[in-house]
Amino acid sequence: MLDHRHSAFLDTFLTYHEKRELRLARCGTCHEILPYSQRLCQAHPTSELEWVKASGRARLHAFTEYRISYAPAHPVPYVVAMVELEEGPRLVSTIVSESGHELQAGAELKADFDDDDRLIFVHTC
Repeated sequence: MLDHRHSAFLDTFLTYHEKRELRLARCGTCHEILPYSQRLCQAHPTSELEWVKASGRARLHAFTEYRISYAPAHPVPYVVAMVELEEGPRLVSTIVSESGHELQAGAELKADFDDDDRLIFVHTC
């Protein structure tokens, strides 16, 4: 039988995203923050999840800069990166950096939403 929590996870994440809020799933029993790829707490798989607001602070883990446009929504150059949230989970997102500021692994980032309501991370220098 398919566990309803798998599809509910994405629905809940997207509901908060529509409100321009970055939220994290946390086990209701042990309060462990779950990675975005994990839908259940490994120690407490029957526990309900709580959704807590993320600090929005992150560090740049890895990135690549695209110089070819694959979609009108992403004019070149643009940066796609793996970011590690202060709370631990990693996710892939677009990075916005002021012109002239060179990105490097470990750089401090802050979550934000662009004019099209996409989650982005801003290089805080």
